[in-house]
Amino acid sequence: MREPPEIASDVLAQLIRDGSDSWDEFRALAADRHQWFIPCDHVGAYHALRELRSRAATFLELGSAAGVVTVMASLLGYEAYGIECEPWLVERSFDLAERFGSTATFAEGSFVPPAYRDEIEHLDANFLAVTDDSCAYDELGLELDDFDLVYAYPWPGEEEWLAEMVRRHAREDALLLTYDVAEGFRVSEE
Repeated sequence: MREPPEIASDVLAQLIRDGSDSWDEFRALAADRHQWFIPCDHVGAYHALRELRSRAATFLELGSAAGVVTVMASLLGYEAYGIECEPWLVERSFDLAERFGSTATFAEGSFVPPAYRDEIEHLDANFLAVTDDSCAYDELGLELDDFDLVYAYPWPGEEEWLAEMVRRHAREDALLLTYDVAEGFRVSEE
């Protein structure tokens, strides 16, 4: 079996630093909206993506923030896409991709498929994922079921509905990779 591609350690470190700098700048601009942010384990994401590379060719990040994980996926050979509701972050994600020679594509809007948005209305009032924005899938010209691997770092308390959304709207054989600070990375086969 062929080894998956690697990202040189110095390139990976710079990618993570640059993405972190973008996120810090964004937080200063939007401090009132994102006070609960807990950073992803980017090195752990790299290892998880590398391990899953032989099982997936297409990658979608739900809530791609500064674009680090999506760019990583692209550099590992995935056809990689990220969805983010914050226009400033989408712009920075494209810049990050360009600086690292990545073909990652980003779209602005909600990652919640329109057919699932009615379900969201019945959830807790503290629900944080954006559902009233434009549909990012329209901008991509793709649907959730076009991806082999879907990655998300759900807000606390939103893990179950996110897994259910992927179960209902992704392909039957899609992999769902999630990150949780307490439990780390988990792969669910939908």
